[in-house]
Amino acid sequence: MPKSKGKKPAIMLPDIKPGNWRGEILGSRTVNFGQVVQPGPPRQSVEFTYMIMPAAITMPEARFTWLGVIMIMTPTPMKTEFPDAGCLFKAKHLPPLHLSLEVTRGQFSDMLRMLETKRLRNFYFTLEDEPTVHGRSTVGACQPPLPMRPGKLFSGDFRK
Repeated sequence: MPKSKGKKPAIMLPDIKPGNWRGEILGSRTVNFGQVVQPGPPRQSVEFTYMIMPAAITMPEARFTWLGVIMIMTPTPMKTEFPDAGCLFKAKHLPPLHLSLEVTRGQFSDMLRMLETKRLRNFYFTLEDEPTVHGRSTVGACQPPLPMRPGKLFSGDFRK
């Protein structure tokens, strides 16, 4: 039997498709609070707050589950428009996904308390049916009970 020299078997990952996705937080998180001074007339102090955590992210129809990273951020007061709840990023040659979500400061505090007491483990989100740009898909909504912005919701499973 002939052997293929130098060829590694290619892993074929499914395409990212719009629809209702679900995820599970897999471990501890990193929470970051910071501040930076932006130069320029006038100089401005900008606070940033975000958390990063590992997750398993499952596509609609449960065809495939990716390992992934969730980054939940609070926007700065300078950001006034919120066209969507976040983005899902997929690298061209790497299997992990990156889910980036924006929440208000109050919602961030609520989520932090739920994570500390291990009451937030499962989550759900909807990818909009839009073309992707550079591997980025728009998250149009997440499910209740924590509203992210008007019309945008995030959800957790509060069972232990």
